[in-house]
Amino acid sequence: QTAIYDHNDNQGGSLFQHSNNISLINCNVIHNGFATRIRNCTTMLFSHCDYKWNTHSAISVETSTRNLTIDNCNITNSFRYSLYITNLESKITNSNLYSSLVGIRFEKSTCDLRNNWWGSPLGPSLFEHPIRDRICYLGGKIRIFPWLTKQNTHAGSNWEINYQHFQVNTSIERYQEISLPGDDNDNDLCPNWWEEKWNYNPNEYNDHQHLDPDNDGLNNLEECYTDQWNSNPFKQDIFIEFDWMEPHCENADNKPSERYKEQLISKFENHNITLHLDTGNLDGGEVIPYKTNFSYDILRDMYWDYFLHNDLNNPRKGIFHYCLIADYGPLGGFSFFGWDQLDSFEISAQIIQNNHPQLARDWIIIMVTFHELGHTLGLFVDDHAGIDNQIATKPLTLQWWKNQNYRSCMHYRYTYKIFDYSDGTNGQGDFNDWENLDFVFFKQSHFEWPK
Repeated sequence: QTAIYDHNDNQGGSLFQHSNNISLINCNVIHNGFATRIRNCTTMLFSHCDYKWNTHSAISVETSTRNLTIDNCNITNSFRYSLYITNLESKITNSNLYSSLVGIRFEKSTCDLRNNWWGSPLGPSLFEHPIRDRICYLGGKIRIFPWLTKQNTHAGSNWEINYQHFQVNTSIERYQEISLPGDDNDNDLCPNWWEEKWNYNPNEYNDHQHLDPDNDGLNNLEECYTDQWNSNPFKQDIFIEFDWMEPHCENADNKPSERYKEQLISKFENHNITLHLDTGNLDGGEVIPYKTNFSYDILRDMYWDYFLHNDLNNPRKGIFHYCLIADYGPLGGFSFFGWDQLDSFEISAQIIQNNHPQLARDWIIIMVTFHELGHTLGLFVDDHAGIDNQIATKPLTLQWWKNQNYRSCMHYRYTYKIFDYSDGTNGQGDFNDWENLDFVFFKQSHFEWPK
């Protein structure tokens, strides 16, 4: 009996790898990204569980897994896929699957789908439907009929999450405040020289620890620390540190190019935001030893080794977003929790280039930076249906039509084509990314869904 809810909207939930004989029984798995990811596992049972409001997929089976059984579960209201199944023999029975964008996507799989409720006595749909779940079938063998003609009221868990009891409040307060050089007449932690520079009275106490006049997520103490890099407490600043691995491939480079760095800075300057990119010019940013196919836990170790340098009080934490660029990592590109907040993202440049050989590597790196930075600034599936929507990349589908006006690099259809966030002026179905950037999100990440 477990509650897994409100986790990282871009990944999040639970991951099972190289495991055998796993059972999830009487669990509530609510509002996660990939709620349950399964890789290289054998014999898994999900029984009497509630999967609801999960954004990317409720249950995703990705590689070399055998024998999955889902029985008496509610798998509903998924923003993208309820189940994404690849190369698997499975059985799903006596379950309720409805009100998701796609109920089940199969690729080269065999599945017994008899005796399930699909939201209608007519059974599942082959096309997008607001209630009846859709089956997307790409090879293999499935059995659907007979299906249930009414909902199974005995499916799902027998308890509900007490959200108030488990409420978690995150804080943006530092464990130890930054030590700033210079005299401080009023003992407000900001030295006289900085207060004089920005027209504060150095003899009058100000609560600089909580003052953020430009609402960019950096308080005045942090703005004082970043003054060495020309930050402005009255104009929004964003800082990113890049670390990059020496490429294993000949004639490749994982360091962001100066040309595209300047173009990215210019895009933010058009919206009166100063973007500071550190590739060795802001006391960080470095080449790190080559690793290939590293795991999530090793990625976090690298965050500690090369970003925080194993210092719990490193002042860069909570000021800089962090990006690590490699040839091959856990995925092509994704944001992740480096320590306690979603302040980081990883780019596997060679993986992406293998999938898009027509694209230049430096273009891939800067475009994925633009996209993943949007996630660390709070842009997610919850905000708009066009964000991270693989289904909307399929020509002539309903999602393709509905989201075609959302002209943003946050839309997978345009990730490598449109070098910008959308400003919401492109007509029906568009969304104003720029107006919805959450500058505090990378240091106070929250994924709560209105219950």
